Amino acid sequence: MQQERTSRELRAARVSRRPPRFAATAMALGIVFALAYVFLLRTPPPIPTPDVASIQGTYVLVRDRATPAPGATPHPASTLSGSFVALASGDAGGTLRPGPATQAGDFAQLRSSYEASSRAELSTWIRASGTQARRTLDAWPPVWRVGTLSPLDYQGLAAVVRSAVEDKDRTVGIKPLKDGDRTVWRAAMRLDGSTVELVVDQKTGLVVWYSQTSGSRTDTFSATPAWGVSPSRDQLGGAGASLGSAGSRDVIATRRDTTYAYAPSLNAAGRAAGYAPLASDLAPDGFTLRAVATADTKGAPGAWLVNGQSTPVDLPAGQRQVAQLYTRGLSWFAVQQLGPQAAGSSAAFLRDTLPSIAAGKLSYEATTLQYGALTGATAYTWYENSGPTLLTGDARHIVYVTGALTRQELIAFAEGLKPRGAGVPASPSPSP
Repeated sequence: MQQERTSRELRAARVSRRPPRFAATAMALGIVFALAYVFLLRTPPPIPTPDVASIQGTYVLVRDRATPAPGATPHPASTLSGSFVALASGDAGGTLRPGPATQAGDFAQLRSSYEASSRAELSTWIRASGTQARRTLDAWPPVWRVGTLSPLDYQGLAAVVRSAVEDKDRTVGIKPLKDGDRTVWRAAMRLDGSTVELVVDQKTGLVVWYSQTSGSRTDTFSATPAWGVSPSRDQLGGAGASLGSAGSRDVIATRRDTTYAYAPSLNAAGRAAGYAPLASDLAPDGFTLRAVATADTKGAPGAWLVNGQSTPVDLPAGQRQVAQLYTRGLSWFAVQQLGPQAAGSSAAFLRDTLPSIAAGKLSYEATTLQYGALTGATAYTWYENSGPTLLTGDARHIVYVTGALTRQELIAFAEGLKPRGAGVPASPSPSP
């Protein structure tokens, strides 16, 4: 009995001295699974991708010179207010009314509407002395071209905010907030010498508040969208009559904009321009090629870098550029490109001058493209008022893209570029 008890005690002692293998293994596995959940399985929520079929609402724009020159009489803030409506088809309408402090003579109201299928904009000024109207045909780009305001005027800046959130880009100060029952981003940035602040609705990508301060002047825009309301085309008749029906005595001008010549397909635009343009098969889901056109160089590619305000370098003209417009809902981005004649003469500009100019842009980056017709070329990206922007090229092609794409979407789009103009027609206007 004593011997048996001693054996049991020895076995128990040996067991107590064994390392807790199972417990240690379980703990290690638990740590591995926890790390995998944090870094792999538990991915952060995706950045919302706006795809809005229509909007309507009201807005107010306040222009204030808060700090006049010493000894000068302060200017009272001027106020403009109105309404807006837009459909994914590209149609839009709006009104604008001056406030009491606005120096507008007998100007009482501006009504403006756009019909994408006919590429016609009609703006009507209602005055005490009578009604005057102006019609503009075939201007570019063929969407939402109205003489009044709406959140769509700031869609490029909304895309900048979305891109900065996606990339955790600290050149744009961003804070997520709640605005009633909606989530928004409050953002601030320094852009082209101005301080820009805005509030972007996260779900729709619409700018509901915007402020720009340049010198002593501050412009503040605030919008009140009618969330969940679906407007109809009946609400777009800004002039009180359908396009083309204004009386002859009311129309003071009908102008056909010949800056851009529309083409039925990318192949047709290439024939007009004299080279095979590039097209990308990596446009983000939902974006459709809406329109294609050609135009004179107008100082490009240098003018693209300064938004057409001036040309930093003197480049030979002669080759037409090809323009493409892509839309998804109320979002859009534009592509402009030049072929071998312009690209060859701009090689030194792309290599030497462009980086030095672009480096002064907000959130400038340079990336080497890994795929597509421009493999090995450097893609320069930065932020503009028009949205995240890309410029790249080689000895045969120069491509400029700006609008409602994030920086990562811009790079992907550029890596999908291939010379295949044939069979790429511009899409008809979709129904809202």
